[in-house]
Amino acid sequence: MLRAFRSDAVRKFFLVWLVGVLVFVPFITGFALQNEQPAVFVDSTPFIPGEPLDKNEMRITFMGTSVIPRKGQASNSVFVETGNGDSFIFDIGSGVSTNYVAMGIPYSRMDKVFLTHLHADHMSDLTTLYCFGPSLDRKTPLRLFGPSGDTPEYGTMAFAEALKLLTRWHVESFSFTPTGLKSGVSGYDIDVKELPYMEVGGVAYEENGVKITHFPAVHDRNGSISYKLEWNGLSMIFSGDTKPNYYMVDQGKGVDVLIHEMVVPPEVWAAKNTGMKPGDVGWPQAIAYTTAVEDSSHTTQKALGYILSQANPRLGVATHFQVNEDTVDNALEDVRTWYQGPFAIATDLLVINVSKDRIRLRYAQVSDYSWYPSPKLYPPAQLAPPKYPSPLAQLNEELLSHVIPASVYAGETK
Repeated sequence: MLRAFRSDAVRKFFLVWLVGVLVFVPFITGFALQNEQPAVFVDSTPFIPGEPLDKNEMRITFMGTSVIPRKGQASNSVFVETGNGDSFIFDIGSGVSTNYVAMGIPYSRMDKVFLTHLHADHMSDLTTLYCFGPSLDRKTPLRLFGPSGDTPEYGTMAFAEALKLLTRWHVESFSFTPTGLKSGVSGYDIDVKELPYMEVGGVAYEENGVKITHFPAVHDRNGSISYKLEWNGLSMIFSGDTKPNYYMVDQGKGVDVLIHEMVVPPEVWAAKNTGMKPGDVGWPQAIAYTTAVEDSSHTTQKALGYILSQANPRLGVATHFQVNEDTVDNALEDVRTWYQGPFAIATDLLVINVSKDRIRLRYAQVSDYSWYPSPKLYPPAQLAPPKYPSPLAQLNEELLSHVIPASVYAGETK
């Protein structure tokens, strides 16, 4: 069973909407002459997992795009691949693991995770990645990048130590299989690089021609950051969660793809989350809550339009946005009060290929019932021996005495 979205009706709606935004809007600029391929365009041909990436391209896949986990939108995560074979995860929130499996991404390619902050909708599926990677094909340490806090207990280093403590039972339970290499490294190690959250342009990662820098985000409390990736003359920014800020305007000028959070208006958020409306008894409380959340943490639709108008990327993309047919038009209208360039609102499995001469947008066609992809295979001689000699070594004799022998049920019934 294949899908680009949960239903053909939804898929067609969003493809038509994206085409309208990027190609047919009359004040769009930057696309080529008639009968030539536009510089930014939507391709109705679906992306099929496993498609090779050109050595000069960057590919951005949206694995989760919502502030809340929804059936059609998991929480936040973006997977970025570069033509040199490298890959990076930016945030890994609630529910996104299913999309990584559906897209055929093995755990061995999910070894570098960049967290913008430590809210659960941006980091909670790190537990799944950490726990199951070593029992499959990530036998090397998980590399984790994330912000510092005002004091050590609020930083990414403390979070990683707490994650290891939280998952001790799981780690032990899988230690009857090889989870590391004879060289001494283990898939259950975490190599943490904690990034000073107030540093502007600090280098988080610089290897293989890829440079990832960070700068402050303004979100809820001290200790949030945004990231900028540069490779092969191409660039992208992932904001994470943030109020509109001048750090973003300065860092975003001229990037190829600027991915930024956007939220619905407080009154829409309150109505959708509670089912209430103005005049209802609980409405003042509901609207007070959503207004406070937005004021402390997020970027409004018009504010994103302003940021994009100042940064002028080749493509602006909104994420962290609850996409429904009755939220999109209002968002577009607000963004367009400031910004008239190529723009899209992401939903899960949007795939963007970026090269120096064009940006191509598609949706992925995947199975709702995917299995794990083919793993990276290590020669047995490289694998460290398991900690426990057999799958039964961690079970006590009393429990084992109550196991029904296979001889009871494996043969023919009587």
